[in-house]
Amino acid sequence: MNRLRKSNRRKSILMTILISYIAILLFPVTAGVYLYHRVESIMVDNANRTNLGLLEQITLVVEDRFKEVDGMAVQLAFNPKLQWSLSNLETDYTKNEFDLADIMKDFRNANKSTSFIYDFMTYFKNSDMILTSSGKADSSFYFDKILNFNEKGTGWVRDTLLTGAHYKSYFPVTSIKEGERVTNVLTYVQSLPLGETVNVKGYLVILINEAEFDRLIKQIEKVNQSSIYILDEHNQVIMTTAKKSPLGSGVFAQLGNKAGYQTFQQNNQSMMLSYTTGQNGWKFVSVVPMQVVLKQVNAVKEIALLLLSMIVVAGIIASYIMAYRNYSPIRDVVQTIMKENTAHKQDIDENELDYIKQSFVRTFSENKEMGQTLKRHAPVIQANFLSRLIKGHIDESSLSDDSLAFMDVHFEYDYFGVIVLDIEDCRDFIQDNTEQEWAHVRFILSNISSELLDSRGFTVEMDRSRMAILLNVSSNAGPIKQEVAALIDLLQKTAVHRFHLKISIAVSQFHKGLEDIGRCYREALIALDYRMIKGANSIIYHEEIAGFEPRFYHYQLEDEVQLMNFAKSGDYTSAERLLNQIYTANFQSNVMTPEMGKFLLIDLLSTVVKVMNALQFTDKSPFKDSFDPAKVLVECTTAEEAIQRTKDIYQAICTLTREEKTDHGDRLYGRICHYIDEHYSENGLSLASMADHFQISLQYLSTFFKRHSGENITDYIATVRIKQAKSMLSDPNMTIAEIALKVGYANAVGFVRFFKKVEGVPPGKYREMLSR
Repeated sequence: MNRLRKSNRRKSILMTILISYIAILLFPVTAGVYLYHRVESIMVDNANRTNLGLLEQITLVVEDRFKEVDGMAVQLAFNPKLQWSLSNLETDYTKNEFDLADIMKDFRNANKSTSFIYDFMTYFKNSDMILTSSGKADSSFYFDKILNFNEKGTGWVRDTLLTGAHYKSYFPVTSIKEGERVTNVLTYVQSLPLGETVNVKGYLVILINEAEFDRLIKQIEKVNQSSIYILDEHNQVIMTTAKKSPLGSGVFAQLGNKAGYQTFQQNNQSMMLSYTTGQNGWKFVSVVPMQVVLKQVNAVKEIALLLLSMIVVAGIIASYIMAYRNYSPIRDVVQTIMKENTAHKQDIDENELDYIKQSFVRTFSENKEMGQTLKRHAPVIQANFLSRLIKGHIDESSLSDDSLAFMDVHFEYDYFGVIVLDIEDCRDFIQDNTEQEWAHVRFILSNISSELLDSRGFTVEMDRSRMAILLNVSSNAGPIKQEVAALIDLLQKTAVHRFHLKISIAVSQFHKGLEDIGRCYREALIALDYRMIKGANSIIYHEEIAGFEPRFYHYQLEDEVQLMNFAKSGDYTSAERLLNQIYTANFQSNVMTPEMGKFLLIDLLSTVVKVMNALQFTDKSPFKDSFDPAKVLVECTTAEEAIQRTKDIYQAICTLTREEKTDHGDRLYGRICHYIDEHYSENGLSLASMADHFQISLQYLSTFFKRHSGENITDYIATVRIKQAKSMLSDPNMTIAEIALKVGYANAVGFVRFFKKVEGVPPGKYREMLSR
């Protein structure tokens, strides 16, 4: 019974974890459901933007044609013979045969210049005469017998077209019958003389062939299977490509002044209407059945619903598996605690999680209270940085004002020096020799140093009994050295007399530049080694012992690690600088014995061997022959020659390291360029898609391409597309829209704007320049 009760509790824990995972799963599922419902509106918006782009093209084409008609009308209206005939043409107009013949000739010439004008005619009000490009007749005979407007007589024409004042007036498409020929035309009427609104003497009528506009519009209309309407400023349908069930005026009355879209019902069918407004106030409307717009949406929604169902099922299964796997460690922990803590086995009857919690509480209550809290991160970061800077483990070229400010480090002057404080004896201050007491000692010395130095330096803990002070001074002149010497003397006296601390102080020389801080630290360490000569609790200046003959050489473990890191990263400049510092500190600043010099060179060459083993060059070696450190040492006759040979070895290693990195970069750059050349025609080509293809981050891809080629990757893509577009524009059979699609643009509008921005002229103008 107890076993069954425990099992039920464990199942409840498992169920709790399972419910938690399922609750987490509900977040993406809920987002997926929301996106599922948003797909339709997003697709409708995309369809509207596409329609608006197409309407913009239609607007450009149609307005250009109408501007051409306006230009012809103005040119004919100002014809001198036509203006003279309006006022002087007699009823017996046979007297003006020559003038009328010239006007008819002008009509014919204008008609030949364009294919979308059906005919020109002029109505002379004082003589009731119609003059066309092919003849003349009185209005009654002409409109009843020759050219009939939609089976309507002369009265309708006079009342509708040839009355009142008209200025660039367009009338809706109507059918005309001339003999057996029936044609749909758009009628343009301009009263004459031009600009006269009271004393109208005649009318210029231009019949525009609707079939030509249909041909221009349908080239664009067939892209999205829409019906196109052209409305004048009074929302009157001037022209439409809808032959079946055209829309009523009530739908157009709700349109705004600019652009937009709306949905409505027609014949129990949902329709989407997109519209834009031209410069002359006319509206260009596209009407598409919603079933056409949502055809792909419905397919996507079905797939999305199927995927969502699969994700939910898979998520529940995965949640159970993960919940069971997470429950297993809880069970194991409980069993372990029960084995180790036999006194509290009965507590398992409460709950496994409660049992674990109580076990931890008991454990924490038995332990001592926690010690001091961790210091804030900023001082720790600063101390670590200063420690590495003093040891020369930081590349000074990578330091900037921002990085120094981040670590609260500010250097006012260009000269630096290092003071090493070595605690010799603090028995009079501490009792048990614990770490806490040593921390107090270091804290006291740090405070004394900070008070004396003010803002001229930083104090850093280097070891349990060693501290370093980084000095920043204005120069290495004598007065500065005397001032520093006085501060050091006061520091030692304060430590001895007030706190009974015996410390040895080693002072480096002052050098200019951040790159020589490591050199200063090595000089201070070299000076500190002379305390065996000068005795403990002494102050030793490197400047004073520079001429002594040492019985040792100075090459620390930090120097070896730093040399190896420079070689691995290919940074020969830093490696050379460090080797120069080692050479200066051991061979130039001090007089070394030949035996010690050989031991130093052996250590330097052993570091080279360690670097070679760490890098493991397999394909090629940085050396022509097999490398033998002993041979290098034997062949050198001087320390300077040996150091130079060591530099040559590091230079060869760094060069090969950089070449391997460069070869990899060249290959990656070539692959990126090839990928762009192969996929420039895809509308989805972007930084994100390319980063995903090459399995690198977007920021790295952009930075790498800019550094390798000197230009942004987006500019390179644009250059490739413009180059291909120019080549295609030389083919007169390809339309601008086709070229736009082939070079990766969703529509011709964006392509035209971008081409004009880059080349200074639209693609159509560029094609004309090519043909010329």
